[in-house]
Amino acid sequence: MKISIKNYIILLLIIFTLLPFVLLKIIAYPKINSDLKTVIMNNLEIIGHKQTELVTTWMRERMKDAIVLAANPSMVNSVDLKRGDEDFNKTLTYLETVVAEYGYKGAFVSDVNGKVVIATVEDNLGRDVSKTDYFTNAIRGKTYATSIVPSQVPLLNEFEEKEIGLPTMFVSTPLLEEGKIIGVVSLRIHVSTLSNLLQSYKFGKTGETFLVNSEGYMLTESRFTEQLLKLGLIKTRSALELRLAEPGKEHLTYGVQQCISGKDGFDEKGYTDYSGIEVLGVWSWSPEFNWGVVTEIDRGEAYGAAYNLKYIVMALLLAIAFPIVVVAYFVGKRFSAPIVNLTEITEKMAAGDLTQRADVTSREDEIGVLAKSFNTMAENLSEKKKEIEESESRYRELFDSLKAGIYQCEPGVFGVFTWVNQACADMFGYQSPEEMIGTTVRDIYVDTDDRDRLIKKLEKDNVWKDFESLCKKKNGETFNTERTSNLIRDAEGKAVRIVGVIRDISDKKPGGGSGTKKPKQEQNDQDKG
Repeated sequence: MKISIKNYIILLLIIFTLLPFVLLKIIAYPKINSDLKTVIMNNLEIIGHKQTELVTTWMRERMKDAIVLAANPSMVNSVDLKRGDEDFNKTLTYLETVVAEYGYKGAFVSDVNGKVVIATVEDNLGRDVSKTDYFTNAIRGKTYATSIVPSQVPLLNEFEEKEIGLPTMFVSTPLLEEGKIIGVVSLRIHVSTLSNLLQSYKFGKTGETFLVNSEGYMLTESRFTEQLLKLGLIKTRSALELRLAEPGKEHLTYGVQQCISGKDGFDEKGYTDYSGIEVLGVWSWSPEFNWGVVTEIDRGEAYGAAYNLKYIVMALLLAIAFPIVVVAYFVGKRFSAPIVNLTEITEKMAAGDLTQRADVTSREDEIGVLAKSFNTMAENLSEKKKEIEESESRYRELFDSLKAGIYQCEPGVFGVFTWVNQACADMFGYQSPEEMIGTTVRDIYVDTDDRDRLIKKLEKDNVWKDFESLCKKKNGETFNTERTSNLIRDAEGKAVRIVGVIRDISDKKPGGGSGTKKPKQEQNDQDKG
């Protein structure tokens, strides 16, 4: 594809001007973008770790509350108290104060057999909890916190209605007397308090932290419960209802899978969350409480700054590129105009118009010098052309005045005439040289083998003088000719053309004069006879 010098100059100006910005986009921007994403992920990891620490610290404080409660001297005799006893009411009042002060859902004490002997919720009094994990762990001397599980007894929900299966959890610790376990003190934790704790630290419009159990169910309330209700993903609440799987699929989301497998980590590329949105995630599994803490944020929001940087860089490049292209166009046009003009003039001169001249009045630089030199060359060429035309005219008149035919033709057996003079055209019955030019040389011979013999002789010796042959005119009339032919070769020895002089010698043959002549073989046969 041909590129004009104007476009070439414009292209070079644009390339060298935009090159630094393109390098910035290709080299610097990816590094900056990568560093920015690293910072974003580091911040998300920090948030995730803080949320994990917040939950862990809060749960340990609840366990500490249970230990402090069990260490109160007034609690030692609680396993032996009966309703109506004066100490029973005092102990119950104390438990109710602790529940109200620290935001628990309830508190109760059970004996070594698992029978609840005192409780802030009257319905729990006398209940057997010996089969529960919080009792069995505490009776063995361990302060224990359960995961969030469905309640086995009716509890007041957020609508002030009693409901079985409400998300709940317990903290329990052994009740000791002189180092001997005599019962268990248990606290029922308000799960919504834990949900509020996770949601209290907000990051972005879409960021959230939630707890997940080993089966992949959300244990705390999502920030987007209302949207989940509208989408039909849950019926009442997120906790214990929402299975954290990709929409329409059975398998859990990538972050949840990694978390419940016991792997702490993060994903900076993005994965689909339970609502079908691409998110970045950080997760940590807590074997102490048998749950995981997962922190997620929409990928689009998290990397918004990186995306904005990309758009800013692109906008900057476009804003810079447009004026550069405009300036480059006019500058390139100004510098290339005289060269383009010289090119156009040269092409016209090459086509034969030597009257073309370059305008040199407006420039004094190198291009102006080039234009002046060009005009001088054009003048010289024009003079030479006139001389050549005059010389050619004189030689043509000379050739045309000769009675002998002069010709040029292509080498080879089937070559054609490329030039003949008027005498040659007249000799073969053509009205003009132009009519004869282009005809096949072999066709003028009566015996075409004569052409073959001539070519072989010329290829060997380059010349054949006084070669006689019987030829025929355009109308078929035959006559005797004599010619001298020369084979012209180029510098490499390749045959390029044949030039020669041909004469009609019919008058010199017996019975002279023009007219229809017999072929050479027939004449020879008659001579022999």
